[in-house]
Amino acid sequence: MLRVALIGIALAVPLATASAQTADSSDNLVAGSVLVRGRILGVIPKHGSATISRIGGHLQNSDSVAPEVDISYFFTNHIAVEAEVGYEHTTLTAQGTRLGNVAIGKVSSVPIFVVPQYHLLPFSRFNPYIGIGLAILPYFDADPAGGLVQQLSVSSEAGAIFQIGVDYRVSGPWYANFDVKKLILSAHATANNGALSASGQVNPWVIGAGIGYRF
Repeated sequence: MLRVALIGIALAVPLATASAQTADSSDNLVAGSVLVRGRILGVIPKHGSATISRIGGHLQNSDSVAPEVDISYFFTNHIAVEAEVGYEHTTLTAQGTRLGNVAIGKVSSVPIFVVPQYHLLPFSRFNPYIGIGLAILPYFDADPAGGLVQQLSVSSEAGAIFQIGVDYRVSGPWYANFDVKKLILSAHATANNGALSASGQVNPWVIGAGIGYRF
C-alpha cells in the first residue's frame, strides 16, 4: 500500500504542476492577447533647437506630465502592435531673444503613436520589448501669452518613435509596465499671424509607467 501511495503521489505532483503552469500561462502575453494599459508619461522635449525669426533666441517647450491609454494586439507570441493616445499641455517660452526671455503661450496636444513591437520573453512574468513606429503630434487650443504675443499657432509633422520597455505580470491578467520612448519629429510655431516664427526638432524623451490588463 505504501508503495502504491508513493507512486500515486509521484504521478500526481507533476500533473498538478503541469495543470498550474497551464492555468498560469493563460495570462501570458502570447498570440491573440489584447493588453490595455493606462500610463502616466513624463515628456522631456529637446530644448533650444528652434530659432525665432526677427527677435532671435530659441523656442523652448516646458517639460510636462501627461496621461495616456494604449492597446496592444499580439499577432504572434513575439510580435505585437501598440496604438497609444495621450493628452499633453505645454508652455512655450522664447529664451535668449533680443528682448530677453518672452512668454509665448500655452498649447495642448494629443500624441498618437503606432508602434510594432518585438517581445522577447512571452512565457515569462518579466517580458521586455523593443519597438519602432510612427508618431503624430496634433496641436490644438493654442493660448497666446499676451503682450508681445497676441496670436499663436503650432503644428508638427509626423515622425518616428523608438521604444524600449517591459511588462511584468503582477497577478493573473494584471501587468505593471515601464517604458522609454524617443520621438524624432519637427514642429513649427507662428505668432501674430506670421510676424514671428520658429521651426525645429522637438525630439522629446517620453518616460512612462502604469498598469495593464490582459484580455
